[in-house]
Amino acid sequence: AHFMEKINWKVGKEKDFQFYIRHLPILGNFIKIQRPPSKISAKKLESLAKKYHAFAVQVNYSPTKTLQLDLTLPLDQIQKQMKKDARYEIKKAEKNKQSLLLRNKIIVKQSKDIELFIKIWHRNALRRGFWIPFGKEIRSIYEAFGKNAYLLLASRLSPVACHPVVAGALILFSDKTAYYFHAASTPEGRKLSAPYLVVWQAIKLAKRQGCQIFDFEGVYDERFPQKSWRGFSHFKKSFGGKEIEFPCSFTKFYNPILKFISKLQIPI
Repeated sequence: AHFMEKINWKVGKEKDFQFYIRHLPILGNFIKIQRPPSKISAKKLESLAKKYHAFAVQVNYSPTKTLQLDLTLPLDQIQKQMKKDARYEIKKAEKNKQSLLLRNKIIVKQSKDIELFIKIWHRNALRRGFWIPFGKEIRSIYEAFGKNAYLLLASRLSPVACHPVVAGALILFSDKTAYYFHAASTPEGRKLSAPYLVVWQAIKLAKRQGCQIFDFEGVYDERFPQKSWRGFSHFKKSFGGKEIEFPCSFTKFYNPILKFISKLQIPI
């Protein structure tokens, strides 16, 4: 909610869910409901639209499919549920962590340098052809979560490295769930298996902080295929866990003109 306020949404609350309101010029108010815990009736949506004079209400499930680890299990049990390649990469990265060869030595630490993470994330996103959120968005999320936002950075301890940080992840804690919200790595970091070590350290951190679930914040959904999601989904799935599917997102229009256009299936 604090993050949405930072990007100019008004926050409202019903008994079972929060909702967000933004005023759009000419059209009026737009209401967004993100991941409600249970189904909301059409009558309730209409009531909200009337109360706040909204031209549309969107119920958003994004991502539509995710992967969750049960952190109530012992760490050795969590690791046993991982695929063989993930266990191998973690072991490899931990060997690099203890390496006597400085060029291979990596270490994962908590950091508050969000600007450095943003730079790495942008370079990573450009390379993979992803949409790049403004640095302001990542920064706002980090600031809004405050003490519940943890930034983990993996550094290569080499005096000749131009960019010693080779991987990182922004982890958000809420309601005993740790969200693997943003992550990035360099080609060098992937060679050193740094992303695997970052996730493993994040899992251990979340467990120490009393979280019961580690949510990977989205994996490839066959219902809405996006080729670019396959690679990192394979990486996430190597850690095991349970796949969770959410209903399709939808937008209900209450403005007569927009309602008519939506029935014609004309993009708005």
